[in-house]
Amino acid sequence: MQSLMHAACTRMQRLSQVNLDAVSEHEGGRRDDDDGGDSGGDSDLSFDSVRKRIRSSASSVDPGRILADTSHRSRDDSGDFALAHGADLVSGDNAAKYRPAFVEEVATAIELQYPSDSKPERFFLADSLESDGYKSMEDIVETVKYVCDNYLPPREAELYTDADQGFERRLNRAIHAGSPSDFAHIITEYNALIKSHVADGTISKVLTTKHALTFDWTKRILDQVYSRTVSPHVDILKEYKNGTDNVYGELLYPLVSEMFRETALRSDQIFVDLGSGVGNVVLQAALEIGCESWGCEMMRNPCDLADLQAEEFPQRARLWGLNVGEVHLLRGDFLENKAIGEVLKRADVVLVNNQAFGPDLNSKLVDRFLDLKDGCQVVSLKSFKPEGFEIQERNVNDVRHLLRVRKREYFSNRVSWTDAPGNYYIATKDPSDLIRFQKGIGKRGRR
Repeated sequence: MQSLMHAACTRMQRLSQVNLDAVSEHEGGRRDDDDGGDSGGDSDLSFDSVRKRIRSSASSVDPGRILADTSHRSRDDSGDFALAHGADLVSGDNAAKYRPAFVEEVATAIELQYPSDSKPERFFLADSLESDGYKSMEDIVETVKYVCDNYLPPREAELYTDADQGFERRLNRAIHAGSPSDFAHIITEYNALIKSHVADGTISKVLTTKHALTFDWTKRILDQVYSRTVSPHVDILKEYKNGTDNVYGELLYPLVSEMFRETALRSDQIFVDLGSGVGNVVLQAALEIGCESWGCEMMRNPCDLADLQAEEFPQRARLWGLNVGEVHLLRGDFLENKAIGEVLKRADVVLVNNQAFGPDLNSKLVDRFLDLKDGCQVVSLKSFKPEGFEIQERNVNDVRHLLRVRKREYFSNRVSWTDAPGNYYIATKDPSDLIRFQKGIGKRGRR
């Protein structure tokens, strides 16, 4: 995404810090500063109640959203498809950067079944030599946790997520005991459970009762895609030119999810990210909301990594048995790209991370907003309409009068380039104020 960069290579570390507890800490104090004077409806909520609300869903529940993926069942590939396995991250050319997770000369091989009829993912139990690098056992344990949380019937899920005897607890005990055989045995037991519930339709039935992914669940899948595609090459994102519009930075999951809630984005709508970088937000919209999602980026290195994410994302979604929105990640200047120009005419929500954009580019973007349909919402880091900008006869033709802007706060650890809080803006294309003003001019002219 074309925006200010602090350090793209620290993204994974930041993501681990932005857990739900940190999010909850601030949400209870949210206030609304939009032009309509909305009251701070969450300000009287307790910490616990806010935390529960955030954990319940990453976005508003869309009753039209269908989570279960049934499209692959007609394929004759027996669940075999291209996938970046966890084992690939710690072997081959990358092997020197990892060590066996247990005290042994060779890393233990593990296969992990996902809640679909796909073949299992392959892992080697190895840890990165870097403190913030990829750790295979953490990946496995987290995946087991979220599968049990979200794909098993509630009563059965309680058994396998039990604080003392659940899979997560038992796996962690095996890790602390330094026993690869115990770890492998527990995974074998888990795999058998999941395979049986895929076969008897239990998992499919559970998914039909759900219409949204929780924040944790969404983040787990996106983290897997990112770790297998972007993280191994994240250093190339440093190669950008300061002082230009082409600067790299990322919006983190919690802020993006909040933007989806604020715009009430639905699965039957279209989302567009102008300056989409490695494609993170586009993938999040397709997964979390299930909508048709488009992005356009002109910087070569982010585009190369976006291509890798675009290849891995549908495979990873299929592994998790989820139906996701179509993803289109395009290369080029979003002001010149014809495909983006056409989709903007149909778009419902457009994101522009214009934190580092200069006045000229922002002005050209405003002109492009003439093509948006009425009601389309544009989310940006800097407002396209100055505060207090009023319609007058001398500026009646200014495109910015078509935008009705709401100001929103975001809290700390929401963007990759700074820890500090900030603001974002939601501009809705709404010509009603301009029409009323023009009618008033007409009436005065007839007197």
